[in-house]
Amino acid sequence: MSKGHIIPILNLARLLLRRGMAATMFTTTGNRPFIAESLADTSVCIIDIPFPQNAPEIPPGVESTNLLPSMSLFFPFCKATKQMQPMVEEKLQVLVQVRPVSFMVSDGFLWWTLESATKFGLPRLVLLA
Repeated sequence: MSKGHIIPILNLARLLLRRGMAATMFTTTGNRPFIAESLADTSVCIIDIPFPQNAPEIPPGVESTNLLPSMSLFFPFCKATKQMQPMVEEKLQVLVQVRPVSFMVSDGFLWWTLESATKFGLPRLVLLA
């Protein structure tokens, strides 16, 4: 949820599309405009996941690390993302019924995505950029 981490994932999505693969991006509602603009000329499907509104220490509306009032809130921010796991899994359940899903790519700070990928029998690749 840092633009510096999202941009390489967007680039990877473009590379996958060039190879004839489909790509789906899960993102928060607040980050969707940036992602949608970046991928406007592609067929990438974007799925919104609401960022937790009751996350301790995280001000309302903060869905990206560049909006944190202090980097001391970085770890509480990462911890708050875990609250999105049930919604990600719910949306992923629908997605796997609509089309085959080969693997999941996630940011290294979204550690809980390994649990989600494992639950669906998907390999999970971590992009640390």
